[in-house]
Amino acid sequence: MSTGLEQSDRNQMLEPSSRFGARNGKYYPDQFFDISQQFMPPTIKELFKWCTFYFYNSPLIGSTIRKISRYPITDLIVEDSSDKVRKVWENIFNKHLKIKKKLLEINLDHYTYGNAFVSLHLPFTRFLQCKNCDHSDQIDNWTWRWGGGGNGGFHGACKKCGHAGELGVKDKAYKDFTKMNIVRWNPTNMIIKYNDYTGRRIYLYNVPRKLQKAIKKGDKDILRDIPLVVLKAVQESKLIRFNEDSIFHLKMPTLAEQDQGWGKPLIIHVLKDMFYLYTLRRAQEAIALEHIVPFDIIYPLPNAGVDPYQHVSLGSWKTQIEAAVKKHRDDPNFKAIFPIPIGLQRMGGDGKVLMLAPELNYLNQTIVGGMGIPQEFLFGGLNWTGSSVSLRTLENDFIQNRTDMIDLVIWMKDKIRAWFDVPNCDDLRFSDFRMADDVQKNQQLIGLNAQFKVSDQTMLTELGYDWDQEQKRMIEEVYFQNYLNDLRSKGAAKSQGEASLISFNYQNKVQDMAEKAQAAAQKRVRDFTYGTPNKINEQLPQNQFGGQEEQSAETQNTMAAPGTMPPMGAEEEGTEQAMEGGERATEQAEEMRDPTGQGAETVDGTNDVDSRVERMASQLTQMDPNQAQMAIQEISGKYPELGQAINKRYNVLRSQQMTEEQGVPGGEQGGVNMDPLPEQAMPRRQGAV
Repeated sequence: MSTGLEQSDRNQMLEPSSRFGARNGKYYPDQFFDISQQFMPPTIKELFKWCTFYFYNSPLIGSTIRKISRYPITDLIVEDSSDKVRKVWENIFNKHLKIKKKLLEINLDHYTYGNAFVSLHLPFTRFLQCKNCDHSDQIDNWTWRWGGGGNGGFHGACKKCGHAGELGVKDKAYKDFTKMNIVRWNPTNMIIKYNDYTGRRIYLYNVPRKLQKAIKKGDKDILRDIPLVVLKAVQESKLIRFNEDSIFHLKMPTLAEQDQGWGKPLIIHVLKDMFYLYTLRRAQEAIALEHIVPFDIIYPLPNAGVDPYQHVSLGSWKTQIEAAVKKHRDDPNFKAIFPIPIGLQRMGGDGKVLMLAPELNYLNQTIVGGMGIPQEFLFGGLNWTGSSVSLRTLENDFIQNRTDMIDLVIWMKDKIRAWFDVPNCDDLRFSDFRMADDVQKNQQLIGLNAQFKVSDQTMLTELGYDWDQEQKRMIEEVYFQNYLNDLRSKGAAKSQGEASLISFNYQNKVQDMAEKAQAAAQKRVRDFTYGTPNKINEQLPQNQFGGQEEQSAETQNTMAAPGTMPPMGAEEEGTEQAMEGGERATEQAEEMRDPTGQGAETVDGTNDVDSRVERMASQLTQMDPNQAQMAIQEISGKYPELGQAINKRYNVLRSQQMTEEQGVPGGEQGGVNMDPLPEQAMPRRQGAV
């Protein structure tokens, strides 16, 4: 990495006293001077070289400048009543110019050099023109070279007339946001002419030697799009003079002295401390190299009556010692045995005691304080207090820096608007900049506003919002919300109306279908009721519901004698007959609801249903009462209304039947059956003994 110092500067610093006119090799020509004074840069341009050196080589200064350069830069906010205009400017600054990143880089120049020079490069296309036939075309469509004369120039052969020689050059600007560029000029190459009376500055630019060599060498990548004024300055060995409105200069505050037109960097206050810091670092480096790793010396010790230097072969002893050390390195548990004592002398190893950490920490704090930066801002732990003068000062410095940056952005906006014919926006500003510990103050402000002690305008202003802009936005939001509510209400009413219509239509359809189904069922019942007698007799159950009007007298007597003892096995048979009668009664009830089972539509037939209920009830009266009740219950389980009607009619008919039986001669008298007992023996079940 480059240190920013030329070789000639390093050679000159080998004898620093000569730069101050010291005689006889004395380093202190004045009682107020120290060694570091002899290395102080005499000009502003040499000071810039030291600034570059310390920025890249000192972690303390480099990190400090980066933090204070990055902290005040926030997002750029474009404000305008037209969304279209606002989006155009946001697209230009944020997407094409990358304004936030560029402002950070400009701030690095501002805090490192104390000066930042910025201009805006507008795109252009270079055309070459034949001087013989005036044929003109873009430079990429020519076969050209640089040189051919004492001062260079574009040379080539014309494709139209074939003339070979020097070509004319003309640059045509065009409008393209994507080709714009923010140019940062190196302060080392800038020259400022300052008028102390008027405060007017004239900015000159000296083309760097590296760029001059590339141009004279004919580097086509550079020559194809470098401005003509630079080529002319290199050809004529002159300086470039900027127009007053084509460059923007940001400078740090300075004294009224000989370099008043320049800003002075923050590093200028700590140059001597940096010299002292690097001196201590060199000393600590020497201590680390010399005293950290100990140096051990092993030697034989004399024994009582035996002098190893006279009676022992030191060469053999040395070989044994070296072998033992090697074995110990291979196996740390190795134990060596020697016939004579061994001495050990250790040199070094006391580097920790000689370290200069306290002095270095003190210098670091002094350097950071000398640059006007609180230590906590760099090392962490910074908390905001209203009585902190240093933090208030730091905040004011950041606010002033943001003001300079917004002035630069507005200057760029005016340049872009004049060239690209873009509508002007209402305002440009950065997003709110606040120290991180304003939370308590903001909470107090919100509480006072809730108690009607502070106005909304004051609260929003302190919180970093524009009250007028917020009021306009709230009004717009009210209109927008009313519009949305109107749309929602109309949409809900429309949906509800459509749903009601759909529901009404489906209800009519369902009602029509129900009426048609009921008419069809009644028609089937009527058709079944008035069908042929043979068909009716086939569908009615035999011997269970009295389907045949002629039944055997024995069966009638058995069923009509409720007080008689049934024969053995008759109870089981009666139960089975009751179950079968219930199933057939259910089938007959289903036939009453749908005789055909096809679900066909019929016309109304209420009288037919009543007559059918009458016939079924009369048939049930001819059955055993228990069997009849089981049949009615089974019908009621499937068809409650039909079963209720049959049961009601059955009870009426049953009461009439019992009344008639009591008044018949030879029948039951006083509720006792007077009929003779059967003469035939009772039937037996199969398998009975």
